[in-house]
Amino acid sequence: MLLVRSGGFLARVNGREEFTDPVTGFVLRQGDEVAFAHPAHTRDISTMLDLGQDVYGDLLPSAQNPVVPVTAALDLAHRRLVSACRAGIDRFEVAERVHHLLTTVPAPHTPARTGRRAATVQAHRRLVDHARAVLIDGPLTVSLEELGRQVGCSPFHLSRVFHQVTGQTLNHYRNQLRVRAVAEDLADGHSSLRTLATTYGFADQAHLTRVFRQHTGQVPSAIRVMLRPASPGEWI
Repeated sequence: MLLVRSGGFLARVNGREEFTDPVTGFVLRQGDEVAFAHPAHTRDISTMLDLGQDVYGDLLPSAQNPVVPVTAALDLAHRRLVSACRAGIDRFEVAERVHHLLTTVPAPHTPARTGRRAATVQAHRRLVDHARAVLIDGPLTVSLEELGRQVGCSPFHLSRVFHQVTGQTLNHYRNQLRVRAVAEDLADGHSSLRTLATTYGFADQAHLTRVFRQHTGQVPSAIRVMLRPASPGEWI
């Protein structure tokens, strides 16, 4: 399973293209044909979990749809696993943390059938991938109008197509990226929420805290404590 902490890239798995970022991961299986491209120029930082099919198979998405929607719960479990491994833990605790992480994996989103031609569906997917790459490249303070200009369509069309393809609004997706970016900075030791609010385009520190709580159920200061280097076994 591949999970992204920051950045993003395009993955082609057995001929199926998926844009992979902190909001979307995927599962690879033995024998899969995989190729990567980087439409976003920002450096990506990812975690690859090598999972045995015999042990974890029942917790993994189906081979027909290898996409992994990365919810706030899955993202936090991923980041806490990374933090614990950096601190130094044994294989028993790694296995338990990985099992906990996999129990948070939700079912993949299936786009609604629209009756549109295959060429139109593919064009819409490419438009969405382009928009995601622009947002990944940043800054995340970009306006909807500027985002539409950069991908070559009206803001209204982009917003409508994005929701059709992904099942979420552009604003929700952008907020997820901003929350994940703040979490990554907190894990790296950044402590000024006022500075982070400015960096990622929140109105102020209170706005950052409110959006962060909406997406994670926690305030940033609590996440900072969770992601600090922990002693083995301290996570429960």
